[in-house]
Amino acid sequence: MPTNRQTTRPNGSGNGRASDTDSTAGVLGTIQQRVTTRVDEQKNRAADGLGGIADVIRNASGELRSQNETLATYVDMASDQMRRFADHIRERGVTDMMDDVHQFARRRPALFIGGAFLLGVGLARFLKASAERAEEREYGSFSSVDPMTAGTGSPSYSGDLGEAGGY
Repeated sequence: MPTNRQTTRPNGSGNGRASDTDSTAGVLGTIQQRVTTRVDEQKNRAADGLGGIADVIRNASGELRSQNETLATYVDMASDQMRRFADHIRERGVTDMMDDVHQFARRRPALFIGGAFLLGVGLARFLKASAERAEEREYGSFSSVDPMTAGTGSPSYSGDLGEAGGY
């Protein structure tokens, strides 16, 4: 006959494992819901941005039409494709999109890894350029300083002052 080994806590409750599990599941569910909501907002924002780019491309094709009808037709097709892609992103749920990514990674792992690498390189370049722009705004640009006339009359040191043979 099995025995019940539930311990009693000073407040008279059991070991509390079920309530701890329920509260943990509730917290995780809340976090998952918040993350999904944020990702969904970003997804919609990205879709809106792509739609805006598609509109700009469409306007450019209108101006281009008078100069080169064939090229304008291709630009229109690209704009339509981008608009359809933006609509597709907007309509799909986050979990559906994640499932699509997982399926793609399973079918074509080399292409997935290569795409992830290129995305990482692009993101790194974007972050580096953003940091450089922020630094320019903070400290100003030195491009207007002429190195031949800047600092006339003050000594110019080259190298580390701690080097042997230096000043």
